[in-house]
Amino acid sequence: MGKKSAIVAAVIAAIVAIGVALAAFQPWVVVPPENSGDGGTIIANGTEPAPKEIVSIASERSAFPFVQRWASEYNNDENALATVEVSYYLDKPPTPSDLVIVGDIRHTSNESNYVPVSAQAVAVVYNIPTFPDIPAGMKLNASVLSSIFNGTITKWNDPAIKSLNSDLNLPSERIIVVHENSNSSSLTILEKYISDGIHWPKNGVSALGPDELAATIRKTPYSIGYVDFSFATQTRMTFAAIGNPNGGYVLPSMDSIGQALNSSIQVQNVTNINQTAALTPPFLNASMLTNGSYPLTALYYASFPANTSNETRNATLDFVRWVIDKDRGQQTLSEVQYPSIYQENGALTTYAGTIINSTAKSF
Repeated sequence: MGKKSAIVAAVIAAIVAIGVALAAFQPWVVVPPENSGDGGTIIANGTEPAPKEIVSIASERSAFPFVQRWASEYNNDENALATVEVSYYLDKPPTPSDLVIVGDIRHTSNESNYVPVSAQAVAVVYNIPTFPDIPAGMKLNASVLSSIFNGTITKWNDPAIKSLNSDLNLPSERIIVVHENSNSSSLTILEKYISDGIHWPKNGVSALGPDELAATIRKTPYSIGYVDFSFATQTRMTFAAIGNPNGGYVLPSMDSIGQALNSSIQVQNVTNINQTAALTPPFLNASMLTNGSYPLTALYYASFPANTSNETRNATLDFVRWVIDKDRGQQTLSEVQYPSIYQENGALTTYAGTIINSTAKSF
């Protein structure tokens, strides 16, 4: 037994000596974390990096279907500089926020800069039980829509609607108008198309935001209203073909919205960041186009408030760069049937890059 014990002790001593020798050549060992969901990496001294900056984003609720996708995908991107947290508003964005996603720029600070991030299209949606639960393509123009939403036309088989839809068996039921109880950018687009203010009928139904409006129409026979096109596609709502000045009728789609963007977007030329203070944000007015463009089309913007803190500046701009990247945020838009607004649009790309660089230098 004494000889065996001596042998075991010698083996152990040899193993220890080998370990000491190896340690001399590799002074530290990197151990991967059990959970690296924050996208961080382990640095040479064996400690984890500081937590990512938190960027607070206030988004118009109508943009929820794709903004929520953006936030999820960006937060899962290991190269992202920030973690974004999104809240959704109905009327005006809360303050303070590091970034605002907005359709109507009147709802933000006059000192803000704006980078377009997506198309914004409004679908006129309705629920007629005898029609299929897919885009039936009922034709509606500005005059008829104005009369419906102002309560002048009250029945689905009104002669004005029948004259546009002679191929449809329109019911004699009362029209139930469903509308938001706040001034959303969707309503702004609709009013610009109608070229008149809307005074909702007294027997109309008021909804709290686009999600409640969409749900109300789906469960209310013979109702009509309006939602962002992304809401309509995600919930398989029935929507109308909208009239253009030539008497043509266009359904909202990725193609018709893209046609509106390519045909009517107005971008000021800009060559250096010192010009940005006087720039008018890019805009479009598709209501007068006659080339297959969807008339109820506008833009969503990323707004940079003037009081964004220095600590979150780079992280905020990193998210915006991700959103306008054609292989990242712009690609995500296809999931809600929106086209990329930066695909083959050099003027808009130059504008966005200049605004981002200007914002980076303004802090």
